[in-house]
Amino acid sequence: MPFWRRSSPEEIQRRQEEQQRSLESQQSLEAGGLPLRAKERLAEEMAAGRPLFTSDLSVNEFLLSRELGYQPLSQVMGSSIYQVGWQYTRSYSWNTQAMEMDTLSRAHQHAASLALSRLEQEAKLIGAHGVIGVRFTRRSYEWGSNLLEYTAIGTAVKLPKMVATARPFLSDLSGQEFWTLLQAGYYPAGVVTGYCSYYVSLGSNLTQQIQGWGFMSSGSNQEIRPFTQGIYTARHLAMGRANEMARKQQALGIVGMHIENDRRVSEYETDNPSRKYMDLYVHFAVLGTSIISVKQDHIITKPGQGLTLTDLRPGRFGQNKELTFRD
Repeated sequence: MPFWRRSSPEEIQRRQEEQQRSLESQQSLEAGGLPLRAKERLAEEMAAGRPLFTSDLSVNEFLLSRELGYQPLSQVMGSSIYQVGWQYTRSYSWNTQAMEMDTLSRAHQHAASLALSRLEQEAKLIGAHGVIGVRFTRRSYEWGSNLLEYTAIGTAVKLPKMVATARPFLSDLSGQEFWTLLQAGYYPAGVVTGYCSYYVSLGSNLTQQIQGWGFMSSGSNQEIRPFTQGIYTARHLAMGRANEMARKQQALGIVGMHIENDRRVSEYETDNPSRKYMDLYVHFAVLGTSIISVKQDHIITKPGQGLTLTDLRPGRFGQNKELTFRD
């Protein structure tokens, strides 16, 4: 029996079709769009008339959505795995230096934008008014220190008595928060993000003053002011980018904001000449839902009286219990 056999015309055609589909999918991703398989899955759901829906809503969120009249359509997703370009930071300077790591900041901002854009595209393909309960996650890879991944997952919904909009809204609010927002006469405009990666090098002069040498080592409390200033600067830049996105959406403000503030201090020294250094790396990230007003008379639903007790004793499987008592 030969070690090889000639491919049939059908197999050759099938491979050519797969290669063509792979090329079209890659071109779509390069343009910021969706892969073909995602488009086909959503098209199949539309053609089937959605005999059932998929959702990441909790039971309470689903029941509230039905009470308000909006209809869950499907779970939708947007993702981007991004390679971060080269960014040199270590300065070995005598004096203090600080700068934004522009390459890293832009990588996070662009990767997040691609993930959210693809989430919006999936919602638009199935005729949704928007996406609620968006869960936005960031991952890094131990085997690839220059790789990062952003993934956004949420539930696409239709709202009662509303015509389709040009762009579906995105909201990272929970189902309960979204329900309260609509009841009060507000509407989500979109999810906004802001990222800033910042670097501060104390320089050998200030590092030596802080750490000291031998019996001259400092034993008193003292604030490292350049590090404090670095965190404030990173926050200012990240918040400014989130605010700029909200202004472009003509929003009133941002609610439900989540903040990440990752910090790492690096200490090192050189032999020739013998000097010590301390550097601070800051990554500041903000995420929230921008909102617009759709009513002039805002009626805020008053919450019912209740008492919430949290049982801190671990349960059988290590969980905690939260008990709520109402009149």
